[in-house]
Amino acid sequence: MTGDPPPAGRRRATAYAVALRLLTLRALTTEELAGRLLRRAYPPAEVEEAVGRCAQLGYLDDRRTAAAWASSAAHARGLGPRRVREGLARRGLGRETAAAVAAELFPPGEEARFAAAALERRERARGPADVPEERRRAYLFLRRRGFSSAASRAALFNRPENG
Repeated sequence: MTGDPPPAGRRRATAYAVALRLLTLRALTTEELAGRLLRRAYPPAEVEEAVGRCAQLGYLDDRRTAAAWASSAAHARGLGPRRVREGLARRGLGRETAAAVAAELFPPGEEARFAAAALERRERARGPADVPEERRRAYLFLRRRGFSSAASRAALFNRPENG
């Protein structure tokens, strides 16, 4: 389905109709939607018109899509601010938008709370990080998930059972 002509007797759907269909399946960024339409061999002018129309009607909102994806990534997948920013960049969002969305999701003090939740999920699956080697592994896990070293340390050492 990469731009093949439609079967004889059938008209090809407009870029706008395909854009609407794609947006009903999943929230997309402007860049993602344009890329998908271009891969389907729609002319750039038609793609630009379809994307503009979707944005004008409120069906396409990069900031809203970024916030929803970031929230899901942080809550369901346990990603920290760095990995959230990287994921937003991969979805075609600018550095400023990614940084602003991550800053809203992780205000001061909240990163450690998210790191503690990610650590709690890891400990339910692998057991407690109560010996030095397991704490080291848990710390590295949190760093790979995108949490700062300060938030990772806070999650490991500022717990009631350590108190």
